[in-house]
Amino acid sequence: MTSRDPSGPVRAAAPPVIAVFGATGVVGRRVCELLAWPEPGGGARCEVRLVGRRRDALAALAAALPAGAARIAEAETGDADALIRGFAGARVVVNAAGPLRDTAEPVLAAALAAGAHYVDVGGEQAVLRALYERCESAVRRAGLVALPGAGVDPALGDLAAAWAAAQICATGDPRDPTAPGEPADDRAGDPVRSAPAPRLAEDRPFDEIAVAYAFDDLVLSAGSQRALFGAIGERALIWRRDRWEPGRAGDHRPINPGSALGGERDAVGYAGGAVITLPRHVAADLVGAYLSTTRDPTAAAALRVLARALPLLPRRARGVLAPYAAPDADYAATQLAVVAQVRRGFSAAQIVVRGRDLYHTTAAIAAWSARRLAERGPGPIGMRAPGELFHAESALRAIASAADLTIEPSFG
Repeated sequence: MTSRDPSGPVRAAAPPVIAVFGATGVVGRRVCELLAWPEPGGGARCEVRLVGRRRDALAALAAALPAGAARIAEAETGDADALIRGFAGARVVVNAAGPLRDTAEPVLAAALAAGAHYVDVGGEQAVLRALYERCESAVRRAGLVALPGAGVDPALGDLAAAWAAAQICATGDPRDPTAPGEPADDRAGDPVRSAPAPRLAEDRPFDEIAVAYAFDDLVLSAGSQRALFGAIGERALIWRRDRWEPGRAGDHRPINPGSALGGERDAVGYAGGAVITLPRHVAADLVGAYLSTTRDPTAAAALRVLARALPLLPRRARGVLAPYAAPDADYAATQLAVVAQVRRGFSAAQIVVRGRDLYHTTAAIAAWSARRLAERGPGPIGMRAPGELFHAESALRAIASAADLTIEPSFG
């Protein structure tokens, strides 16, 4: 990009600024490291603003990044003015500070006040629903985009299910009004939508969409463990026809994430974020999310019992279930898979996305999303689910390349 000074020669435009709040955390540090280098293949450079509470930790991180790639700003969640100053001049703010139930709304408000798009890495069902309900009009009035949930859950599940749904529309009844347009558009070169897309299958909703997350050798930080136990302990919402309602305690289903993760295994009902995002852009009679953290049938049965018992505990008491996490934990040991299944009548489609390291994958999704927002021109504004902002197939393929994921569709 270039800019022209009427009194001088053409000069290169300054690279866009992407601010990362919670920059020194497990995910935030990885986001900063990814943003500090140009993307492979000659992608545009950006300047990273490291924002957090501790200047010494921010300075140490800045020193570890390429020279001149990062600047630092001190701010914390409870100081709105400091947040706005820290985000001033940024095109995009990435919120990687947890817990999102405490940081999402104040960081989003400060990003809007600074004139920046917002991305976060959370997938907590209750937080996503609250953001959509409380902040939609503010984001739209600002003419900006808020993309909560740019992580494994819900982004991978949301995009995979939307791609599978588009496949069924494209290969189904040719009289189906949802069939033309969207699948072809979804294969366009640019993964970022330039205009809002109609809700897929609006006139003929899918019977069921199920998004399941499977993990082997799961290694979590203490904060992530608390969030996971909290999500299992919440009565998971499901989408049924035209509303969210509580699912059945202990609900479970078999899934098959592939031989690399042990083949068929049991997954328990889970308060997953894709249940909140998918109904915004895909019509379905039923949307549910599931979680499997073990391939051992006995342990899976114990998890179902735990899922029934945890809602009876106060939220504060669930925190003691999170054991200590060593600072040098090998997060790369974790194998993960997202299984998105879509069904309508006798037609069904499934996409399995597999990878390693929950934190690297989440950081890669957030960094990729922030770059796309920083680069994009006119397009949809307001609170957006991943599938509303991006073309599902091309976005998922690009993210897979950035995050070292493999994609296995059930269709050609």
